[in-house]
Amino acid sequence: MDRIALAKSRILSVLDTYPVAHQRTLEQKISDQGPIHKRVDPHLITYAIKDMLALNRLAEHHSQEFPDVPWYSNIGTKHSKIAAPLSELSTLYNTVSTAYSQLLGDALEVATFQALRTTKEAKGRYHFDGYFYLGAPKNKFGRFSQRKAPTILGDNKTDRQPDFLQYGHDEGVLCIECKNVREWTYPRNNFIKHHILRCSELNAIPVFVIRRIHYSTRTNLLEPAGLIAHESYHQYFPSDTAEIANRAKHKESLGFTDIVASEEPQPRTVKFFLNDLPDLVPRMAARWAQNRTALVDYANGDIHLAQLYNAIGSRAGGKWVDEIADEAEAEDDWYQDEGGEED
Repeated sequence: MDRIALAKSRILSVLDTYPVAHQRTLEQKISDQGPIHKRVDPHLITYAIKDMLALNRLAEHHSQEFPDVPWYSNIGTKHSKIAAPLSELSTLYNTVSTAYSQLLGDALEVATFQALRTTKEAKGRYHFDGYFYLGAPKNKFGRFSQRKAPTILGDNKTDRQPDFLQYGHDEGVLCIECKNVREWTYPRNNFIKHHILRCSELNAIPVFVIRRIHYSTRTNLLEPAGLIAHESYHQYFPSDTAEIANRAKHKESLGFTDIVASEEPQPRTVKFFLNDLPDLVPRMAARWAQNRTALVDYANGDIHLAQLYNAIGSRAGGKWVDEIADEAEAEDDWYQDEGGEED
């Protein structure tokens, strides 16, 4: 409750400065920014917003252009101060979250491709599949031409398209999934389940590249299960969308300050593929092999998260099922409000 109270205080403080804001903006300013001890997890911000709305301590707004998307202001903020920024910001938010969705999906994949290529040039054993033709003109939709990774590995086949496959590891082929979204990744995100099934079908080792991962996802699920994950800490935009990227990252706009408009990966992502990943693979591949059956059962809906935690030896294991269910409800409230990201 103390963290939710802190979230409420910080929401009001942000909205004292900015007349109207989307929840993604509030999360960026409260979950990703500010003193460490004052940061609050996104799902708790959802609880705070719902409670404040019920208590009439927060106002909800909808633009005429995009009426399904909620925006928030302090109760005392005059409508005359909200109307213009609401119209402008809702249009911008729709552009970067919906109209640009495929471009943004490509952007992290391009950065990952560059990191994989750098790794192959430095360490030739680590060749890969999944290729972007960066020197060729983009198509009419503003996207680079691409040669996709295969969906068949030996006798194994999947209908779920991999982003990349990396070879050269003694333990087997790595299957890499990229997610360039604003939402933090929680244990119940559907794309985790989809990637588990994809990798099992291909008999490959799972790797994720994701903007932000909630600590419970890493410590309770990914690490003990043998699911390798790298946090990019940035949302990538194509370099030719720099103008709109700069608008979205401006602190008085959407405030998505982590945006980078570039085809080049940040140094920490290059380091991950070049140095960290080869060291991680032996340990995590062994865990994946040990836990694969339970993970596939979970991804198929045959067991629930509490049972999976017990099966993989998670530190969250051993809890009563209803206790896990209470935690899941908190995550699911946040997750469902965000539309339930699909693969």
